[in-house]
Amino acid sequence: MKLRAQGLWDVHHPWLNLLIPRSEIHYFAEEVFGNILKDTSNGPILIYPVNQTRWNSKTSFVTPEEDVFYQVAFLTSAIPFSTGENSLEYILNQNKRILDFCTNAQLHVKQYLAHYSTQEEWQTHFGSKWGAFEERKRAYDPLALLAPGHRIFQKAMSTSI
Repeated sequence: MKLRAQGLWDVHHPWLNLLIPRSEIHYFAEEVFGNILKDTSNGPILIYPVNQTRWNSKTSFVTPEEDVFYQVAFLTSAIPFSTGENSLEYILNQNKRILDFCTNAQLHVKQYLAHYSTQEEWQTHFGSKWGAFEERKRAYDPLALLAPGHRIFQKAMSTSI
């Protein structure tokens, strides 16, 4: 309702949602909030701890492999036709800088609603759960018809005539 009142509901929302292991949250916060996010983010930032034991480990959803991890959500809104820190380009670049920092620092961060373009990136994302994920795909979608836009699996050719 607040975004609607400000005319920001129907604009781009380049949100970035990360799951960060407890052992790495201080380093992440120091770099991201100390160096990358120097300007306002035009939206709330949510940070809260999650206990791994409260999570259903039988799903394909991937979390860091620690007892406690943090959900850090950058919920920004890009103002149309704006320049500077409120523009879509600026916010997307800022998100990329955060992700690049996590990769370069070799943090064990998992991205919620990730956007990868290769199967290798997806394998890295799923980590130890990749085998189970691949097995489920073969069992329930053997022709890889579902979710082709994610580029996780190549569409299989049907052998029937």
